Amino acid sequence: MDIKQNLIEVRQRIDQAVARSKRDPSTIRLLAVSKTQPVSSLEEAYQAGQRAFAENRVQEWLEKAPSLPNDCEWHLVGRLQTNKVKYLDQNVSLIHSLDRFSLLETLNEQGERRQMIWATLVQVNIARDPAKAGLMPEEVPDFLNSIGDYPHVRVHGFMTIGALEASSAETQGFFRELRVLRDTLQSRKWSGVDLRELSMGMSQDFELAIKEGATLVRVGRQIFGTR
Repeated sequence: MDIKQNLIEVRQRIDQAVARSKRDPSTIRLLAVSKTQPVSSLEEAYQAGQRAFAENRVQEWLEKAPSLPNDCEWHLVGRLQTNKVKYLDQNVSLIHSLDRFSLLETLNEQGERRQMIWATLVQVNIARDPAKAGLMPEEVPDFLNSIGDYPHVRVHGFMTIGALEASSAETQGFFRELRVLRDTLQSRKWSGVDLRELSMGMSQDFELAIKEGATLVRVGRQIFGTR
């Protein structure tokens, strides 16, 4: 598995998708999803210039982060259990899976205890997939309206995961729906909320996500291969 070459190819595909969409390349960032990968694979990606990594599980982040240089940026993209929040610290740049009030409350409590503010994305189940976590689209406005009551949490946008069995056209439609939801809600003034980020698109569909406005794409298999 040539991780350096894979990264070159993924970045080329991102650049091509950006050009087709006539977007500013600086508005899209690649997250290397390193779940289940050994530290050696992350080190290889780092040597190839990758700095932003995403983990699904807190335990894996705890094990890997100390082994990589301090200029790495760490994202959590998997479902976050409330009892794992106490293990997180300021080295987590962005939590992509804020999806319920109990997690919001726990993050705020831990943030208050440590005098820090968590950067988060609200996970939206835009495909209404019963197998996926996330708020339903109609639940999002009330959730955002409550963020101001939790001063140690900030919401910077939305994250979604495409439906597993969806066609390319359906997947692109879901990404478009999330962008439209963001655009519709962006004009409202909620305390602690700005909606500049859209985390959507993975190995199989990140080009579609870029076309529909993704600012963060989460690519694992196309970089590291399968395990």
